[in-house]
Amino acid sequence: MILMVIFTVKKIKFSDYVSLIAAILLIGLFLAMPGVCANGAKSGLILSARVIIPSLFPFTVPVLYFLDSCIFSNSKRPLFIVFLLSLVGGYPIGAKLIGELNKKGVITENEAKYYLPFFVNAGPAFIVIAVGKGIIGNLKIGYILLAAHTLASFLICGVFSKKVFFKNSLKADRRIIKSDFSKNIKNASGTCLNICAYVVFFSVINAYMLHFSRTFPILKYMLLFTEITSAARYAANVYLISFLLGFAGISIWSQVFSVSGIKKIDYLKFITVRLLHGVASALITLLLLKVFKVNIATLSNYKAFSGKILYSNLTLTISLIIMILLFLINFTAKKHSGNLLKDVL
Repeated sequence: MILMVIFTVKKIKFSDYVSLIAAILLIGLFLAMPGVCANGAKSGLILSARVIIPSLFPFTVPVLYFLDSCIFSNSKRPLFIVFLLSLVGGYPIGAKLIGELNKKGVITENEAKYYLPFFVNAGPAFIVIAVGKGIIGNLKIGYILLAAHTLASFLICGVFSKKVFFKNSLKADRRIIKSDFSKNIKNASGTCLNICAYVVFFSVINAYMLHFSRTFPILKYMLLFTEITSAARYAANVYLISFLLGFAGISIWSQVFSVSGIKKIDYLKFITVRLLHGVASALITLLLLKVFKVNIATLSNYKAFSGKILYSNLTLTISLIIMILLFLINFTAKKHSGNLLKDVL
């Protein structure tokens, strides 16, 4: 009955049909299996209370206060400062700050759209404590993952967006702005609640995917690309975890798009940069583990982590990753004709 009503509506796009049908299916799942929904939401709330709010909210308040200060307003390289803050604060912070720069007129909306993909970074607390110590069971690996993630971010940003480091001719607002601490707290609270809402929603989606993965095993692999915390738990491969930290996942992407406030986002470029960051992180992790001679087999007391990235031979692995990087660089540098094969060749 509901579907008949939907398809009788005129002037509606195909994507809207898909969204409506997906929404109806989700409502059906929630009503048919409320227990799975409740458990997923509970996991999301616990994750928000234990990880998201403690690590994000206290950091967001002073950062927003800093953005309103005259020190930042008169900085010659505000983008570089925001880039560093995104590395310290975690995934949504960079997007939030890029949006703030756009609102203050420091950068245009087109510039914000261009720089956004390069400011999506996992924070040290999440990588070292949550992933390294909590999931893998080894702080040393947590620090190696952090180093790989940070170096990959500098590498990708340096190759594709050098202006972040060197450009100092942005249209900065030179006015001395009086910081409003209470306003900063309110904005930080709204940002954290927005992020927590996404975490809870995707935790529910993951709960249903995990439930149905017994019948459809492919859903276990799809879990790796939805929410990064769950993905890190399911991935029994250090290099895959490193890739996923750079890739971030659909939940983080949704948070980034939401808090940035940017209307027209270049999704192809965003996904390409995320893939590049993930591949570069995995490659750097591989090299760091070889340099520091860390034994993968001793990483965890409760989970067998794999040390094989793609091939058992180091040379073949590096060669494959280099080819992937060259392909992505070549693909993003070309003007797209609409014919995928022609663009690739």
